[in-house]
Amino acid sequence: MSHALDRLAECAGILPAFTDYFGNETIVSSATKSALLAAVGYDVATEASIVAALRTAQEDANSGLPPVTVVPAGTAFVVETSTPGERASWSIALENGDSLEGSGVSNENRRLRVEARVAPGYHRIGVRSGRERHGALIAVPDACTLLPQMQNGRMWALATQLYALRSQRNWGIGDFSDLRALAALASQAGGGAIALNPLHELFPSNPRAASPYGPSSRLFLNILYIDVMAVKDFEESRETQQRVAAPPFERMLRELRANDLVDYSGIASAKIGALTLLFAAFRRNHLERPGDRRASEFRAFVRNRGTALERLARYEALAEYFRARDAECYGWQQWPAQYRSPESPDVLTFAREHRDRVDFFCYAQWLADEQLACAARDDGVVLYRDLAVGCDRNGADAWGDSDAIAIGASLGAPADPLNTRGQNWGLPPFSPRTLRARAYAPFVELLRANMRHARILRIDHIMALQRAFWIPQGRPAVEGAYVRYPLDEMLGIVALESVRNGCAIVGEDLGTVPDGFRERLQDARLLSSRLVYFERTWDGAFLRPAEYPRLAAASVGTHDLPTLMGWWTDDGGDERGHARAALVDALAREGCIDAVGAQRLRDDALAGGTTAVAELLSEAVHRFLSRTPSMLAVVAIEDVLGETEGVNLPGTTDEHPNWQRKRSMPLEAFAADGRLFRIGAIMCDTEDMTSQRFAR
Repeated sequence: MSHALDRLAECAGILPAFTDYFGNETIVSSATKSALLAAVGYDVATEASIVAALRTAQEDANSGLPPVTVVPAGTAFVVETSTPGERASWSIALENGDSLEGSGVSNENRRLRVEARVAPGYHRIGVRSGRERHGALIAVPDACTLLPQMQNGRMWALATQLYALRSQRNWGIGDFSDLRALAALASQAGGGAIALNPLHELFPSNPRAASPYGPSSRLFLNILYIDVMAVKDFEESRETQQRVAAPPFERMLRELRANDLVDYSGIASAKIGALTLLFAAFRRNHLERPGDRRASEFRAFVRNRGTALERLARYEALAEYFRARDAECYGWQQWPAQYRSPESPDVLTFAREHRDRVDFFCYAQWLADEQLACAARDDGVVLYRDLAVGCDRNGADAWGDSDAIAIGASLGAPADPLNTRGQNWGLPPFSPRTLRARAYAPFVELLRANMRHARILRIDHIMALQRAFWIPQGRPAVEGAYVRYPLDEMLGIVALESVRNGCAIVGEDLGTVPDGFRERLQDARLLSSRLVYFERTWDGAFLRPAEYPRLAAASVGTHDLPTLMGWWTDDGGDERGHARAALVDALAREGCIDAVGAQRLRDDALAGGTTAVAELLSEAVHRFLSRTPSMLAVVAIEDVLGETEGVNLPGTTDEHPNWQRKRSMPLEAFAADGRLFRIGAIMCDTEDMTSQRFAR
């Protein structure tokens, strides 16, 4: 049994051993292999079932043309046949409707050379050798696209968590109108992009589940980001206007705005209630009128987003329905069994009987998409979106397409200095077995959804394109194993969608990075993530800006790390004291601060780090950042404002207000404050470099 299990695990891409950050090797146990094989659909209950699964896997591997073949565009390529040395004919149905044909003889390794130069795209291929087999053929470019601003020099992006934006008009959470206003400010400061936390749909019926990195759906948008009063139907809904203008509602909005933390429950109640009234007005004024233009636009959106949108809307309507009856019902895994499949008879009946509510959630997604598109139209500033590494197993994506997701496993990471027992993120991974069986359709759909209205996309934990650390559900991280993914194929598809959507790609390649992986990213023109905090030598010295790679997105930190002032003022003992001193040395060495300013920072560092030097430190560090050759530099808004509290403290839940803190200043005050424009001048190399400015 052990031998068959090991061979089946190898066929499934489960690596037999791994080495952690500390150099410790772990041999993956049979129990872990069994659990992970079960998670991707193999029957491993008995020795006989394991042997049968292995036999089927080997037969599939040797049967000839696989479900999908990914090849470089524009060159001849090879495909698999079932028998060596046989004559075979091939035909290709191109996505533009044209076709190509030819024939040849397979070699001793069952490889048939196809003399065809296929343009990038999604095609179909058939191979006849005894019997005919068909499969998907994906021809991919050799590299991702880069924006002209990147190719011609460097651009900088202002990074923010959208929910954290304050304004005098929002409803206690940053919204798409705030995003548009921030884009205008960034443009005035010389910025080229707004970098955002994931905008993924969370849980409207459970709004306290607020992590953008643990979403319900990565295919759709968080409807709490809708600016209710900017919706066109608001002008046509007297009922909504009266509700919003009522003194109790106005008082509630003032309280929501005044809170230093985002009150997700209060905001969800206010917004979903108002949006429900707006949908009733939209239905009366547009959907029920033949030939109405806005109704046609809505129906076109629903049609274009297809099955995925319909399933999301059904999920949200069901989640709302069951949550109203049981406050402990957090998602589909707590629903009655007959509702746990999106196409079950009971779900279809529910969707018919609650069609108005299903349509409401389609309407909310349409509004969110419209407003995001509007925010993306600011001249000179593009949107830089973020794709989370996974979704919640109890959410809409996992319910809507459970075959594509290995529900019985969680993503994580092996031991490192900050997490000596490893990490378990609780998010189920894509099943590589299903991805290839379905010609990567779920992956393609995910990329396209997150490139909408964006010109840059960050892919969280991009190492998962080569290997991901899987942990059997309910087990600790120490019982995990790496699972192999087809890197060349997935990276090729990323490049194809990048080119087609005009969207540059940033890979979050922090943590345990496989040997040669970053070089492979560079070959494909993906930007690596480089953080000032981490770019240091073995003795703690900070790397010189000139040592940063050209193909990189350089930044001070990330949402999972302290802000610049939080890092500076943190009581991290001797190590942090040495790090502060090393940073000042680097800033002085690179001419990012003059002697007077450097001495002031050294004195402050010796005192343990205080906020008194916030502006001086921020300007010097961003001057350092601006001198890297990296194509993209990312400036965190919390570092511009000198804030000390971080966005997220990994490994905590209720102990820390993760994903709740708002910015210290409303958008309306940014222009008069001036700090954004001073940092912008530094990033654009247009500041007045005087000792008076250095010594601020």
